[in-house]
Amino acid sequence: MRLLRDGGSLAALIFPDPASRVAQLKLALKFFFIMLLLFGLNSIIFLDNSYTLEIFTGMVIILMLYGFVSCDTTNIVAGMLLWTLTILASYQAWHSNGLYGTAIIIFPSLLIFANIFAGKLLAYSLISYMLLLFYFFAYAEHSGFIASSIKDSGSIFKKANNLSFMLLMSGLGIGLATRNAKLLIGNLIHNIKKNDDIQLAVNKLVLFDNLTGLPNEIECNKHVIRRVANSHEDNNVFAFIILELTNFEWIYASLGQTIADRIICYLADRLEILHTDHSRLYRSSNNEFIYLIEASDYDEISEYCQQLIQAIARPFPVESFDIEMTSAIGVSILPFDGDNYQKLKQKAHAALTQAKNSRPNSFKFFESEMEASISKRVKMVQELKKAIALQEFELYYQAKVAMADQSVVGAEALIRWHKPGAGIVSPLDFIPIAEESGLINEIGKWALEQACLDCQHWHTLGLGNLSVAVNLSPLQFQRGNLPSIVLRALHNSKLAPSFLELEITESLFIDDSDFIKEQVSQLSTKGVDIAIDDFGTGYSNLNYLTKFHARTLKVDMSFIKDMQQSTQKENLVAAIIKLSAMMALENTAEGIEDHATYMKLRDMKCQYGQGYYWSRPISNKDFIARVKHWDVNDFPKK
Repeated sequence: MRLLRDGGSLAALIFPDPASRVAQLKLALKFFFIMLLLFGLNSIIFLDNSYTLEIFTGMVIILMLYGFVSCDTTNIVAGMLLWTLTILASYQAWHSNGLYGTAIIIFPSLLIFANIFAGKLLAYSLISYMLLLFYFFAYAEHSGFIASSIKDSGSIFKKANNLSFMLLMSGLGIGLATRNAKLLIGNLIHNIKKNDDIQLAVNKLVLFDNLTGLPNEIECNKHVIRRVANSHEDNNVFAFIILELTNFEWIYASLGQTIADRIICYLADRLEILHTDHSRLYRSSNNEFIYLIEASDYDEISEYCQQLIQAIARPFPVESFDIEMTSAIGVSILPFDGDNYQKLKQKAHAALTQAKNSRPNSFKFFESEMEASISKRVKMVQELKKAIALQEFELYYQAKVAMADQSVVGAEALIRWHKPGAGIVSPLDFIPIAEESGLINEIGKWALEQACLDCQHWHTLGLGNLSVAVNLSPLQFQRGNLPSIVLRALHNSKLAPSFLELEITESLFIDDSDFIKEQVSQLSTKGVDIAIDDFGTGYSNLNYLTKFHARTLKVDMSFIKDMQQSTQKENLVAAIIKLSAMMALENTAEGIEDHATYMKLRDMKCQYGQGYYWSRPISNKDFIARVKHWDVNDFPKK
């Protein structure tokens, strides 16, 4: 659009790059050279040599101009060409009846070329010259300088006027057409630029991370595809590196999104400092980054991973905090671990999992054993789906005992998987996989419904004071419909809410607390008890106890088992029990295995207990029989 405001030529819009303008001007020179050549041949054929010399002179001038054309001389050459042709036509008209000669017919065409190649200034000067030429010819004919068959001077000047009017009309039409063409082309250029800007903005949104400005996984995938296509060209090692901030969720929950986002931006800047000509950095997800790096050998990749870990380990100064981040890195190698993005990422994630399970701030290369582990987990997911469909799960119950008189007050439901051909599979083996795959929601729903049915059955058998405790996975809160599932299970089993206790772990606190708090509040309002399981092993925060309407604290068995040998753990257990009493909360100790531990906890005013001292987890049938014949004298006193 600037070209229009500045009075630029139409050629500058049609051919904005200098090379194309030069090419088109050369094409015009060739055209006019051929036209003059045809005129010259025509005069020779018909033995009219009156202006042959002038025509060939014009051709020589055009050849000279052709050699003079460059990016910097297009306007000059165009002007000289048009003036040469105009003067040549004027000369021919002078010798061919002046106003009645055929040469002046070319004038409108020259104005068109002037508007296209040179702009308004040349067009105005040419049309002014042509108008003056008409009246000069009229005067010359009237004075006898040009031989004419028309003797009436009025007719001669009338002819000049008519030609002038026609030339002005042609010039006006050419000018309007050129102006409209400029506007149209200018609008097209503006719209194209606008579309390009929109496309760039869309690409930025689609292909780049909004927070850090780093390219995302889509761009990463493109680069991997290009690298795979060219992998035969060199012998370098190409590594796919996934870097994860392992304590980022805790930072996010503790300090909030604003500080967490600032840490991610600081980290992106810090990681880009390590960027080289042979590496590329991408942001994969909330707490993950991907590095693609070409190296000469594995040692160079290992050294690079160490540099990444050290860069992350340095504290991040955010506001008044010096925040320390921990990380883990998984590495896969092209082409040994995969020949496409998904395979490389899958293998790198497998290595990342091993790194997280080993020690903080470590990295692992993918190994074939990890692939076997992945296959095993995939197979177990399929088997779990089958187990859900065929109802291969069963609930075992461990008695919950009042410490004061060792009477049974309830039981904790513990799931068991009766896998055909393999016996009972430990929950420690399949629950983590069920959580990763999302199957925990179906399994947890079944466990909740079955526990409510079993507890109501206890009541019909005369065991009306027993309650049942069911463990919940944090993932069961994600869909937001847990209260309706719980209340439906209570309604279908006709069990009163006060007999159901839901156990949630402290790891739940690092998630979206408001979202979870709302669901827990709904359950608590309906009379369902909430227990904090494994208290003291996670993110113990007194504020959460009130936020989540907890009624019971369960002291983790890791403290109870070693309590007799560790004064520190004994004091910790005593502190938790006193804390619960001060906050009007009930307390339950897990993992009681002998009489001495029972007596110690009873003296500490612990209210309830669970453990092998009274009963292991047993089937529902055995639990009912056990409770019916419960006798405190059956338990050893030493």
